[in-house]
Amino acid sequence: MNDKPRPPFVPVSIENALRVNRPQLGAEAPIALYRLLRLVVMEDLFGRAASAPAYLAGKQLGASLGLKDLDQFLKLCHDLKIGRISVEVRESGVIHVDVHECVTCSGMEPVGRPLCAFEGGLIAGVVGSIHGVKAQAREVTCIGGLGDETCGFDIKLGP
Repeated sequence: MNDKPRPPFVPVSIENALRVNRPQLGAEAPIALYRLLRLVVMEDLFGRAASAPAYLAGKQLGASLGLKDLDQFLKLCHDLKIGRISVEVRESGVIHVDVHECVTCSGMEPVGRPLCAFEGGLIAGVVGSIHGVKAQAREVTCIGGLGDETCGFDIKLGP
């Protein structure tokens, strides 16, 4: 039995979650593990509604990162290997973000629905935080969900 006192309960911070000490296995895990958790387990737990908590989790995370500009976000996506990101501001004022080689679904067979709610939420949270307004993302294309070339998101900024 361990008599060492346990530390008090505290929420896991972003900084703490990013601390990795795995001398033999390294800091990276296979994409398959992420997909099993994000797609298979979340759908087993929440069914078709699994996209809502994934979107909200991404949005909360994106807003809490405190990124100051788009370049920081692009660097984060590169460093975490979320995907290759391209951004386009359209005449309608909508920001369109394409994720190439999306971590959630690139290479999967189409399943008839968009799959990348987490990424949409993350993008909306970051863009909203950078611009200081509310932002909503809508996934309009999906590689593994719909068989598209990219996972594309239209970001609408609001007051």
